[in-house]
Amino acid sequence: MKLFILITGILELTVGLAMLVNPKFIPSYKKAGGALITTARMYGGAAFSIAIFALLVVSDFENKNFTQSFLLIYFVFHTTVALAVLISFISKQTREINIGFIHSLFAVITLYFLITF
Repeated sequence: MKLFILITGILELTVGLAMLVNPKFIPSYKKAGGALITTARMYGGAAFSIAIFALLVVSDFENKNFTQSFLLIYFVFHTTVALAVLISFISKQTREINIGFIHSLFAVITLYFLITF
């Protein structure tokens, strides 16, 4: 579980920074502008925040309350992002559902750790 938190924390940190600084780095946002870029940057800020939380949990992993709180928040984060992508896909606002699958996978793994913790 600690390794999962560390790896996904580093991944969220990388993606969060990229989205915060320059969302057009992500292929889906190459031609984006205005509100979409602002929204992408807001997601980047959220991902970056989650990443910092993940790295703090890794550094104090023995703190059960801290780790359990993180797992709950991480589960909610990934579930709601996956849900947002699914809603946009069903509404035909996006054709890209891959990121929703990745967040769903992270949500399921996190739920497993949350239940077995």
